[in-house]
Amino acid sequence: MSEKNLKERVLDQSAKDKQAIEDWMFGPGGKILGAIIVILGIWTIVRFIWS
Repeated sequence: MSEKNLKERVLDQSAKDKQAIEDWMFGPGGKILGAIIVILGIWTIVRFIWS
């Protein structure tokens, strides 16, 4: 296994991982993440108003 092949394999794997993460973000993950951000935002505003 030469160093060039190893580098290409690592880059290929990270590109696949990135694609998998993007697919998850636009799918169910994005909805979950969006909901968490919205809830945290509302919570911050409510705490700010009540303090």
